[in-house]
Amino acid sequence: MSQLGILVTNYNTWSLTSTCIKNCLKYADAEIDQFLVVDDCSTESFENTFEEVDLIRNQTNQGLIKSLNLGLKNMKTDLILILDSDAWPLEDYIKKIKNHFTENPEVGIATFKTINGNGEESDSYEAEPGALSLILGQQLHRLYLNRFLKKPQNINVFTCAMVIRKRVLEEIGLFDENFDWLELDHDLCMRASRKGWKIEVMPIRAFHRGSGTPQKVGQRVVRFYKNRWYLLRKFKKVKFEYPTALLICFRLSVEYILLSTVGPLYYKNTEIVKDKIYSRKKMIHYFMSLDWKRTV
Repeated sequence: MSQLGILVTNYNTWSLTSTCIKNCLKYADAEIDQFLVVDDCSTESFENTFEEVDLIRNQTNQGLIKSLNLGLKNMKTDLILILDSDAWPLEDYIKKIKNHFTENPEVGIATFKTINGNGEESDSYEAEPGALSLILGQQLHRLYLNRFLKKPQNINVFTCAMVIRKRVLEEIGLFDENFDWLELDHDLCMRASRKGWKIEVMPIRAFHRGSGTPQKVGQRVVRFYKNRWYLLRKFKKVKFEYPTALLICFRLSVEYILLSTVGPLYYKNTEIVKDKIYSRKKMIHYFMSLDWKRTV
């Protein structure tokens, strides 16, 4: 029978991480073969009082991806459950995970059915993205997916609650540290699927608050575009790069004009408008200043 280990990263969220650990222990219907928390040099002081949990403390802040990779290098089990500090199981899960992977040897990565703080189903996976995701923008692309692609053939699951075979990591490598943190899950899943591994959603419920990293929305949007563009180029999913970038810039320019003219009337909050205008300016400059001869 497979062994299951749990990996959680922590950065100034020990209260949430403790809740995560408690729920993992509460719903453990079999032995947890390894439980590891990687703390990314938190500025808040805390003490690990859980005997079942090993703690690695980074001496300097390394960021999420390097912390995850450090944790993965120290995992010894053949199945690894990666959880965000604000995610945890809501029912017995160990036997179900082991049975799912035993009965489906072609599955390399799987996720839970996640529930948010309002008790509603939340996203634990997404269709494999293409250039249309940047051409349309996040909101229009979400509408497109909900209307025309409700059951995508190829999905990527999020690291908030991801189970992965160690064998997959041995084949494809760890998380790509060229990403800052966005798109790391898409990249890992796309590398796995191209090696023939299947990616699925298991019928196991988990909670995910989805607090995210504190920062202005505009800054997060800029980071999303840069990481998504790198992802698409890496997997050669942008056939005509320059025309695609022009289409992206055209939409961003239209949004910039609308925000500058009617934005203050629509949002009633000048800070929101400034933040959105900032992100459009930054993204237009980014795409127009790319070196089109450079390859990933």
